[in-house]
Amino acid sequence: MENRGHHLWSDGEADSGPSRRPGRRGRRRGLNAEGLSFTVRWVFAVSAAMLVAGLIEYGVARQHIIDRGLEDSRRTYEAVAGRLEQLLVADTNPLQREQSIAAEVRHLQHSQGTVYVGLFDAAGTLIVRGGDGDGGASDHADASRFSEVLSSGETTVETEAEIGGRGITRYEFLVPVSAPEGTLILEIDQHADIITALIGDLGPHKIVGLFTAIVVAIPLSYVFGGHSLQRHQMRTKQQADGDPLTGLAGRRPFKPLLEAALTDTRYAVTSLVLLDIDGFKQINDRLGHSHGDRVLQGLADSFQVLPGTDTPFRLGGDEFAVILPGSDEDRAADALDQIRADLAKRFPGVTFSAGIAASSDESLTLTELWERSDAALYEAKRLGRRRSISFKSMAEGHTVSAEKIDELTALVSSNAQLNVAFQPIWDLRRGVVLAHEALLRLPAGSRINGPQEAFDLAERLGIAAALDARARLAVLAAVGSQHWEGLLFLNLHPDGLPCFDLDRLVSELAAAGLEPEDVVLEVTEQAGLNHPDSIRTLRHAQDRGFRLALDDMGKSNAGLHALRLVRFDIIKIDGDVISRLDNDPSAVATVAAAVTFVQQAGGWIIAEGIEEPGMLTMLLQRGLAGAALQQPVIAGQGYLLGRPSERPVGLDTHLSVLDEFAVGLAQGTRDLDGQQRIP
Repeated sequence: MENRGHHLWSDGEADSGPSRRPGRRGRRRGLNAEGLSFTVRWVFAVSAAMLVAGLIEYGVARQHIIDRGLEDSRRTYEAVAGRLEQLLVADTNPLQREQSIAAEVRHLQHSQGTVYVGLFDAAGTLIVRGGDGDGGASDHADASRFSEVLSSGETTVETEAEIGGRGITRYEFLVPVSAPEGTLILEIDQHADIITALIGDLGPHKIVGLFTAIVVAIPLSYVFGGHSLQRHQMRTKQQADGDPLTGLAGRRPFKPLLEAALTDTRYAVTSLVLLDIDGFKQINDRLGHSHGDRVLQGLADSFQVLPGTDTPFRLGGDEFAVILPGSDEDRAADALDQIRADLAKRFPGVTFSAGIAASSDESLTLTELWERSDAALYEAKRLGRRRSISFKSMAEGHTVSAEKIDELTALVSSNAQLNVAFQPIWDLRRGVVLAHEALLRLPAGSRINGPQEAFDLAERLGIAAALDARARLAVLAAVGSQHWEGLLFLNLHPDGLPCFDLDRLVSELAAAGLEPEDVVLEVTEQAGLNHPDSIRTLRHAQDRGFRLALDDMGKSNAGLHALRLVRFDIIKIDGDVISRLDNDPSAVATVAAAVTFVQQAGGWIIAEGIEEPGMLTMLLQRGLAGAALQQPVIAGQGYLLGRPSERPVGLDTHLSVLDEFAVGLAQGTRDLDGQQRIP
């Protein structure tokens, strides 16, 4: 099994080993570009900081000037109010007193910036105003406006924005005036230009000062700290972006550079190569990790045969990638041949496998291009390693279109709805339903020719376990949406067995209202049970309460070997074996062996693929009917007995085709399809 290191999208520790100075590809991005980028960011950062500080200072100074201006006006108006109070208590005749008050108010009206002056009593009635114009006020004011002044005895200031909501155009001062008959209110409306004039020169002066400060601060700050920070930042970035063992670019810059290559309009096509060294784990185990490190360094040196536009990366472990802008799959394959030849000179016998995918003729995202390259690499491994496989040749060579591969990968990675059907499994002795097998159904309009092709293709792409998990979730969602009765047969793909998460399955079953005792886990006899982790998974499943079914017995020679490794509760005999019972002694022997096994170990036998009446007749006549009356339960499954359906068959349903068989036996001459019965 190849040690492909850490996957691109996961985090992982870099391999230990002697550090190397970055090669020419590790330095590709260059000091000048990095330095320029840092300088621009430094200038921007200092300028932004100075600008923010300047704006804050300007805002504080502006508000301070406004507050000082309003305070000066308030003191002036309170002084006027004091003179009015003296006139109101003066020992003069009323007419002369009124004339003196009116003169004081008119004088205030004529002061700079004053829009309106009026003296009101507590009820809001105008006593005297400063001029002929009303300044927007009437002879009677809303007395509620004066409540705050009357209760506090303090001057208040409001802006026009608070009153009318049209922006600050004036300031309104309400000043209390003590009089013998009660408190009067002196209203003065002052134009906002008086305050605006005080801050008019503040803005230009601050802008000039801020610009001067920025011009001086940028070079000084760079000299006294920015330059050393730049060097530290560049060293840190080189360490993060580069691989210290090989000197190649590392995992971190891979995705941004691939994204940039795909969006670069200078290139009509961009190819991505994923490759790893064949048998690298064995190299490490047999010759030591230091030799393995030298092999990795040798491969990195072999990348120097590539032109300057191509960029290699070490993604982790023995997994490498190469971005080839402007190269299609054929040119990328030629480049790999050159690398392979150069590596053979450095380390004879060391080879690598590679997968190639190109973005030409269609718009591919980074993820889609990665998935195609990874699928091609998996195919190269499957075909025996030591080769390069392109995604295009992979699709064409196996009559699988790129559209099917894209559809399958999208089906696995997305939340697209998968359909599920349930096929009944019948007890052929009693004619009742024992269980239902869950079967996957692809979405309507799918280019993939059914579930079998989907899983065959997923196995070649290395995503069969993921498709199996998606199908299982769809099954349990369908089960959870209805009242479920009887046993449920769930298929497990062999690729998912070694790392199968039983705890997660138990949780998913609980969410669907099932227990492990309600489920039969079904694996094929080609499930690769020589793998110890697969055997361990199945045994743990039995310990948790699951039953196990061996599927497709008789399809190959692995069935009896599987029965020796794992104690299966149920044996499902392949439909092709059942169809050959009348003319193939090996088929009869397979069924007899299965019957003998379950008689000794307990359990069931299920005959699959019963599609024609003659198959059922042959099954029940070849010595199985008698066995069915004893210990082993002989069950059947197939289109003749019940087609897959979205809704399971009720447990109280009777298999009527058995009644027809009983009638045929009673007549003694005909089987289910009307043919002469075999004696």
